[in-house]
Amino acid sequence: MLILKSANLADADAEYAFMSALPADENGFTNPWHGTPRGEFEQIALRDMIAWSKGELLPPGYVPETFYFLWDDDRIVGQFRLRHHLCDALREGAGHVGYAIAADCRGRGYGTAGLRLLLREARAIVPEEEIYLRVNRNNPASLRVMLKCGGAIHHQDEEKTYVRIPNMKNTLDAILSRRSYRGKYLPAPVPREHLTQIMQAGYAAPSGCNKQTTSFVAVDDPALLAKLHAVIDPPIGTTAPAMICVLTRRIIAYRDRCYSVQDYSAAIENMLLAIEALGYASCWIEGHITDEDRIGRKMADILGVPQDMDMVCFLPVGVAAESIKGPVKKPFEQRAFFNGYFGE
Repeated sequence: MLILKSANLADADAEYAFMSALPADENGFTNPWHGTPRGEFEQIALRDMIAWSKGELLPPGYVPETFYFLWDDDRIVGQFRLRHHLCDALREGAGHVGYAIAADCRGRGYGTAGLRLLLREARAIVPEEEIYLRVNRNNPASLRVMLKCGGAIHHQDEEKTYVRIPNMKNTLDAILSRRSYRGKYLPAPVPREHLTQIMQAGYAAPSGCNKQTTSFVAVDDPALLAKLHAVIDPPIGTTAPAMICVLTRRIIAYRDRCYSVQDYSAAIENMLLAIEALGYASCWIEGHITDEDRIGRKMADILGVPQDMDMVCFLPVGVAAESIKGPVKKPFEQRAFFNGYFGE
């Protein structure tokens, strides 16, 4: 599994080995602790890394900065630095982010994976509406990483390229940036607290006559995920480290009317927006499992769902491993009007 862990004393040996192997300056990434003896690294370097993330012991002109190490199972493969906010020097220079990947791990997708994970952290920390990045013009590989993660070139000078990545900060941002994602996912776990928040968003959705027809099951156990995916044909979302299954019970709400479809649709959209806001990707997968082959029922049986409830949708949840592209939509003016319909 890929995870970002902030600098800490418990992992000092692995952190020291990684930082010792990094040059003092490579492609614009500076390592002031290169060549530091092991004892000094723990007593000074790690002390500073941890303190700076709290806004303590900052050198003059510095802003708070969190140092993260990218782990692939039990090995550190990269370091990422997130500056909590911009000052004038950072706004015109290095920006929010710096990162380096171990020499023998380059070209294997770790830069893209780590930056995607870091952007998820940035949403909760960085106040600016965009994440500022800078890369040497003779380093096209890092530029490709930034562009894959949603970046756009802002400007260039003779030596540097400056990139901006949107930093979603509110509900409207989530609505406008959300896209359905059917690609591969990073092998990075989704914390239980995030799955809980996503389901809470679904729980908060409106329900016709308050009949509360919709329920949810979050699945993050690899063995159980494998069982569920074994009955999904054709396969989809197989690399996601978690999924949320949406259940409905048909209940008459008013006279002869049942609003279960409206109920679970509102809940699903709420959860998709929560998934986006937390930095993950997903896709509303419904028709795939509700056809005549009744895949949804097979999945429901694996989960022990009562027969009077139907599984109508599942949402894979994880960090996207590939670029997310939106569909081509008609112009806004062809679908939205004031004081009457004026379309074709």
